[in-house]
Amino acid sequence: MYYRKYRPKNFKEVIGQEIIIRILKNIVKKGEILHGYLFAGERGTGKTTLARIFAKAINCLNPKEGEACENCKICKLWNEGKFLDLIEIDAASHRKIDDVRNLQEHIGFKPLQGKYKVFIIDEAHMLTEEAFNALLKTLEEPPKHVVFILATTEPNKIPPTILSRLQRLDFKRISLPQIVQKLKIILDNEKIEYEEPALYLIAEEAEGSLRDAETFLEKIVISLDSKSMITQDYVVEFLGQISIKKILDFLNYLVENKTENALSFLHEIYKNGYELSHFLRSLIKIVKEIIFIKIHKDFAKHLSTEKPKEIIETMEKISQKTDLENLKRLLKILFEADSLLRKEPPHPLLPLEIAVIEFTTLK
Repeated sequence: MYYRKYRPKNFKEVIGQEIIIRILKNIVKKGEILHGYLFAGERGTGKTTLARIFAKAINCLNPKEGEACENCKICKLWNEGKFLDLIEIDAASHRKIDDVRNLQEHIGFKPLQGKYKVFIIDEAHMLTEEAFNALLKTLEEPPKHVVFILATTEPNKIPPTILSRLQRLDFKRISLPQIVQKLKIILDNEKIEYEEPALYLIAEEAEGSLRDAETFLEKIVISLDSKSMITQDYVVEFLGQISIKKILDFLNYLVENKTENALSFLHEIYKNGYELSHFLRSLIKIVKEIIFIKIHKDFAKHLSTEKPKEIIETMEKISQKTDLENLKRLLKILFEADSLLRKEPPHPLLPLEIAVIEFTTLK
């Protein structure tokens, strides 16, 4: 799988999380290793990957500027998958007190190969209350040779008594350009041709999760004919999206008060099985971007890194057809439609139909 095949092996290979990488490298450089860390953030943002890289770096015999040397005995054992002092636990499936007690038995033994025995507890928020209480006793008086790294997508579920004994690092979502950068590396290495806007569509669908983007990409590659290129149109079709060009056509109907055209458009996409919630979220995002184009002169240049020139030109033309207050009113109406759609109404098209009628006929 791509996310495993192209998982970074050191800090310099990691894309994104620059501040956290700087902190971790400084910890390694200064040798100020604490007994416990909390890596908090949304899925696919690099928590487990950086936990492993950090564990490797603090055990490296000759770290250079906070980075593992890759040449010492420990690094070689690590790269061969033979390092024995890293224990990874998935708290989603090993969450009971007996699992923590089993872990505590390992803690008493000194490292077999490295300087530290590192325990990475993934999805740590899934531990039971009894398991947390048992873990707390270990964190209160940890042996010097033990380092805990708890990774979680829900830090609010970690008890305060545990949080107070860990250094917390908050991971942010991976940006669109950073995700696209990684996808390019993968495709160039796999010798697969692509259109750059297609990669931005994949990145947007992943919503800040690099792992999700890599998974989407792999599925798309598997579905392609052997010599096909990854095009924007193909990705739109594969992900069940509506092309941005069609969304802009719909937006044109709205700002030109073409009620019948807009309603016909909605009926057509519904008949063709498109996901209405996804369409509405995409529409909201585009309206927001058009508002920014209207109030920030250079915003269109910013968009040029992720959207084709002709799309940006169409967005600029739409911004010139209506005023800022009308766009803000549209955004508010769309938010209301989104709220109604989330309640799963018996007639899914109704929230969008109401939005069209309200915007184009009621001023």
